[in-house]
Amino acid sequence: MSNSLIIIIVISALAFAIALFFLLRRLFYRLVDKRIAEFQSDLIAKQTAEIQNVYRQMQEWRHDYRNHIQNMKNRLDSDNGELEQYLDDLADDLTQADTSIKTGNVMADAVLNSKLSVAEQKGIRLNVKAHIPNGVALTDVELCSILGNLLDNAMEACEKLPVDARFIRVYIDKF
Repeated sequence: MSNSLIIIIVISALAFAIALFFLLRRLFYRLVDKRIAEFQSDLIAKQTAEIQNVYRQMQEWRHDYRNHIQNMKNRLDSDNGELEQYLDDLADDLTQADTSIKTGNVMADAVLNSKLSVAEQKGIRLNVKAHIPNGVALTDVELCSILGNLLDNAMEACEKLPVDARFIRVYIDKF
């Protein structure tokens, strides 16, 4: 065999080995990425279901609470002003708590209300506007992930600031 033929064979084998290495590497990363994506998707789906359940329970509680107040008011004696004032205060408190974000998209409402409630508890001032249509071009999992991550990151950054400087402005619009 001539030296040039040996060089061609060695170069060809080397090229084949390099191509095989990159092919196997690509397949490995696809498999790892797929498993990570599935894990994240499952985790987000579970969190989404939990948030939706809590949100539904809150809505049911608010409805029942209003009914109880109305029922007690109907049964009050007109001369018992203290109890009536107390019930009015409770009703006002409920109305203030009910000024939550209502976009018409249950997933967006659940995530926004949940995260913004946490932000308020952390002493973060908020300026929030939202208009999300029912036909968002994202799945519930994607929407939950995006909104949740954005708000978590904003809260984490705010926590590094002095309390009086903590502020998050949320503006979401798509009609």
